Amino acid sequence: MEQPPPLIHQPSTLSTYAKILDDYETSRWSIRQANSRLHAHGLESALENDLVRQANEKNQDNAIPLNDLNRRQSNNPYITHQLVSSKHKTYGYADPFAIAPVEAWQEIKDYNLRVNGLPTLDQMMRLNTLSPLTQSQFSTFLKRRNAHQNLNFLVELETHEKLWRAHLGTIERQSRQRLSRFLQSLESLADSPPPSAAAATFTASSDTQDLLHPPTPKDFTYASRTPHGTGHEQSLSRHDLVQNAIRIYRTFCSALDAAQPIHLPDDHRAALDDLVEKNQRPEPVVFDSARAYVFEILNVFYYPQFVDAVLYKNVATASARALLALGLVLLTTGLSVEFGLIFSGTGTYATRWWGFLPFLLAWSSILTSLTHFAWWLAFAGISETHFMVYIHIQDKTVQRIHRKRAFLWLLLTILISLITTITFAFIPAHRLVAH
Repeated sequence: MEQPPPLIHQPSTLSTYAKILDDYETSRWSIRQANSRLHAHGLESALENDLVRQANEKNQDNAIPLNDLNRRQSNNPYITHQLVSSKHKTYGYADPFAIAPVEAWQEIKDYNLRVNGLPTLDQMMRLNTLSPLTQSQFSTFLKRRNAHQNLNFLVELETHEKLWRAHLGTIERQSRQRLSRFLQSLESLADSPPPSAAAATFTASSDTQDLLHPPTPKDFTYASRTPHGTGHEQSLSRHDLVQNAIRIYRTFCSALDAAQPIHLPDDHRAALDDLVEKNQRPEPVVFDSARAYVFEILNVFYYPQFVDAVLYKNVATASARALLALGLVLLTTGLSVEFGLIFSGTGTYATRWWGFLPFLLAWSSILTSLTHFAWWLAFAGISETHFMVYIHIQDKTVQRIHRKRAFLWLLLTILISLITTITFAFIPAHRLVAH
């Protein structure tokens, strides 16, 4: 008989018996060894030691093991290395970027917008947001970057989904009307007396009856199941929805001749070509994958730029260039006045301060041309979208941020103008004399 291997020191008596019960057929010798351990230490002392050991293990689980701090692992989802293990353990938190970095970034960005009182892209498209954070302004912003077709695609899908819901509502309403007319016909048949054979009459018709104009039925109840004057002829049909889906596909998603090509991978285009163009499926769910992809591009890349442009800019590019030219002219004028007073030897130190006004206007124009932000427009509560085209700012958060920035830029402009004026004010006069 084969002797069992030497007894291995078990971590606990309870775990020993659990292992014995789980694998009884292959480890029958362990029962005798466990019993010998119980007889050696006593049942009560063994159970007490097990409880103390379990309490210590529970306390150790709440702390981060010291050996885990030296592991060569990284929580950065963008770093791929052979030494980085995907089965690392987290303590007290879960990394939102570990599984889906783009989705986590969208959630964090949308949360920051809501905390600061700004609408998200989804809210801007569903709700009537205040100017300048509106869908029309976002479309204008995208046109300058040649990406407005992506927003047009989402708007077309929203319209197509509304048409689909209207089509389903029409079908449901027609089903209820047919059921109601059927029940009414059953009630009328039950109330009417049964026809007798003696009262039956026959009407002779000519064999040369006009077959191009069928006779009008005597009983309008059975003549048609569609009520007249309900506008059913003008309601949407499935064929109309199919044509609308094909139009959307050919306008935005076709890989060959799309009039407004959008940002969409080739596999999405191939799937839409198979579902819409070949199989003629008009359901809005067909476009869900393409909608999610385009929305993700707008939400992650373009919409943050639009929000930054709204919050930190209120001057159009053409106006900024014009203000740069005006600022240089005014700065030249101020310098000419100061140098004229110095080298002509006329006036006093108080006269030198007349250059402060052209310097203030010059630096205001130059700084505005560089930052595309005019402090006077912010105090007036307006913003320039195109050259000499202004809109009123209705969003309270945008107004507050604009006025705060306007106050800071005004102080900076005054400070620079004062430094420039003081520099020339204390230069002693020196009259130039021709020899």
